[in-house]
Amino acid sequence: MRIRVISLGFVAAAGGAAAVLVGSGTASAVTPFVGPDEVGVVLTPGETAAFATGPIPGGIDALVPFGAQRVDLEPESQLAEPDGSTYASTAAIAAEAAAHPGGGAYVSVVNPLDPRDPGALLVVGQYW
Repeated sequence: MRIRVISLGFVAAAGGAAAVLVGSGTASAVTPFVGPDEVGVVLTPGETAAFATGPIPGGIDALVPFGAQRVDLEPESQLAEPDGSTYASTAAIAAEAAAHPGGGAYVSVVNPLDPRDPGALLVVGQYW
């Protein structure tokens, strides 16, 4: 039963994120994805630029504790510290991705019980 509750929470969070992004006036090509221990949305380059300048990144940074966030940066990212960590905001991560040709971002809610990254609730990543 606990797994169903967690899974339902992931689906609800992804649906809510997609609804907010689509409702904010960005292009409606938000691509949802579901993995074994995560659910989220992949943003196109245009959506990533809109996301970076909107209120959602600030809300993520304010509401999700630092220790519960995971960040997936591209190897060429200028935001990474030498040890691979970052102090960048969610908006800065998305803005850096949007500044690259074909670059975008993704946001996913993950299973906090996953042994690969215990305690993580949210992943913000970039691609280009």
